[in-house]
Amino acid sequence: MIKTTQEIEQYIFPLGKMLNLENEPKWVILRFMINISLSLEKEFEDVEIHTFDGKEYRLEQITGEGKGSEDYTKLFWDMIEVFDNITITSKKKLEENLQRHIVRGYVILKTSLKSDSNIFEFMGQDF
Repeated sequence: MIKTTQEIEQYIFPLGKMLNLENEPKWVILRFMINISLSLEKEFEDVEIHTFDGKEYRLEQITGEGKGSEDYTKLFWDMIEVFDNITITSKKKLEENLQRHIVRGYVILKTSLKSDSNIFEFMGQDF
């Protein structure tokens, strides 16, 4: 299971609104956080989370595992291995790393954007 915090869960709606995706499922926004994390070349510093008190998501929700042409599990697996220069040996390790990148993406977005920020300008400048 891929876990989130309450803070991340509370940030999903405002971020979706900034992206004009407020009616989309949460996994769309969580994928966006992962992709933000994987897009920044800055050094990765783990954010220490003591309690994952938000929600739990299955791999199929986050990566589309088992959903045919919508299955991005291998893509995320490969991207994380390259980005972190690691070898992922199990789905459990993939879930742990997806969780790390969700947290990192959340921190990047939360610290870089204000509620009135233009997210598209931010993405154009930093990515």
